[in-house]
Amino acid sequence: MNKLAATNEFWDEWQAAAVAAGVAVPLAELGCLVLRTHRKNRWSKEFLGVEEDGPIMLEMCLEDPAQAEMLFLENLHPYDAPLLAAARSRLGIA
Repeated sequence: MNKLAATNEFWDEWQAAAVAAGVAVPLAELGCLVLRTHRKNRWSKEFLGVEEDGPIMLEMCLEDPAQAEMLFLENLHPYDAPLLAAARSRLGIA
């Protein structure tokens, strides 16, 4: 059975579209997690991850994957300083 057909969730559709557009699978999975977490936790619309953010998130992934990954991680783990510092170092972001 097709995963998308089984779940029919917009974040899964976003992930499939991102991979089809050329986004690396790990980054597409991270973006999917941002969208899913936003919905499941009922974050306010001021936070990244509402369904309408999908096209912007895809554009970010394609234009600057490292910055997109960092933004996604910052949204998911805003208080995990060691994780964010390690990601900045790995991604070469000051």
